[in-house]
Formats: sequence, C-alpha cells, structure tokens
Amino acid sequence: MPPMSITLVPIGKVDPAEIRMLKDPLEGAFSRAVVIGEEIPLPAAARNAARNQYDAETALEFLSLSVETAGDGRVLGVTNADLYFPGMNFVFGMAGRRCALISLHRLRPPFYSLPEDAAVFRHRAVVEAVHELGHTFGLAHCKDPWCVMRFSNTIAETDRKGPAFCTVCRPRVFAGEGGQRRPAG
Repeated sequence: MPPMSITLVPIGKVDPAEIRMLKDPLEGAFSRAVVIGEEIPLPAAARNAARNQYDAETALEFLSLSVETAGDGRVLGVTNADLYFPGMNFVFGMAGRRCALISLHRLRPPFYSLPEDAAVFRHRAVVEAVHELGHTFGLAHCKDPWCVMRFSNTIAETDRKGPAFCTVCRPRVFAGEGGQRRPAG
C-alpha cells in the first residue's frame, strides 16, 4: 500500500507561490506525496472582531469538515489570518488528529518591523508546517532544542530550530498514525 499523501489547503486568500514553497520540503520531511487542494474560505464563525484574529480551533474544525479531508491522508491548512487559541495571545498553528493548520501572518519579517526576507519567511513557514503535521502523526512536543517538534512560544524559538526531526521523533513519524489536538508550536 502506498504511503498516505499530504494535502495543502489554502484557507482564504493565500499566494499560490507560498503554498508551492511548502511542497518539496514537506515531501522530504515526511517521505510522502504532497498535493495542493482547493482553496476554502476563512470561516466567519472563527473571526473575533474585538481581537482582529481568528480562533484556531474553530478554523481547524472547519478545515476538518471540508471535502479536502476525505481519505486517509493528512491535511495542512495554510492561512494569512492571525490565529489565536483561548488563553493565548496568538498561535503559529494548531493540529488535530489528521488535520493541521498554520498561519503565515506572524512568520513574515515585516510583522516584527523588519525588512522582507524570503529565506527567513520560507524557513519559518516550513518549520511550522512540519511541526504541526508532526502532531497529526502522534508526535508531542520534544525537549530537544533543535528538533522541529520543540514548542515555539516566540518567533525567535521558531528561528532557532530547523525543519528536521531529532533521532527520537523521526522514527515516530512513520510509526504514528494517531494524532492529537495541540495548539501553537
């Protein structure tokens, strides 16, 4: 049986080039085919006007109900919306059992009043994509400071780690079929 695939789903308006930049790194990280699915809208129910953010849990639930989640593969939603989880100021992403999502909003250097830097942005997006998809394979947060599964509470922590799994987490990606809901990362 061929390994399951990973589907990338734009949520709201996302530059197609930013979705495509994730394809090859994710294929390498997970040794699975990555396909690009159809865009779905940002769920209006997730919008918190007072915060000017979207509730990540509601957005993830909306993604999990989309047609793109049919089958046994994994799905990664990618959005430009700023995400939060109740009790947290923001999250870079969130994962459920088979679906995960990331926000590109806080991964862009201009968010931190820095000049555009395509390489930095790409690194951050790949790290967060691999991290959140790792949760869909049953991985928890890792204590290794260089492992992609290390929790990131700040952009500096995302910048510090690479997009690779440590020697403990890597074998679990191919053994894990579970998955658990985990905010942030």
